[in-house]
Amino acid sequence: SAGICQRLVGIVQALYLGTPASFEAAVEPFKPDADMKAAATQLKTLVDFLPKNAKDSILKLMDKIVESPLCA
Repeated sequence: SAGICQRLVGIVQALYLGTPASFEAAVEPFKPDADMKAAATQLKTLVDFLPKNAKDSILKLMDKIVESPLCA
């Protein structure tokens, strides 16, 4: 198994649970260019409009995927 980059996990958590600033801070170490930053900001804005139950369900699905034998 290649494993999962823990920074990616942090980025996903910041995307769904964090503030725009915490999401930006999580992405920044990867030195995104201006277009990538703009796209990430747009994505965070869209995710923030999802109802809490939808965000929770997406996070549960991601956990299920990560723990699946299909990802081993």
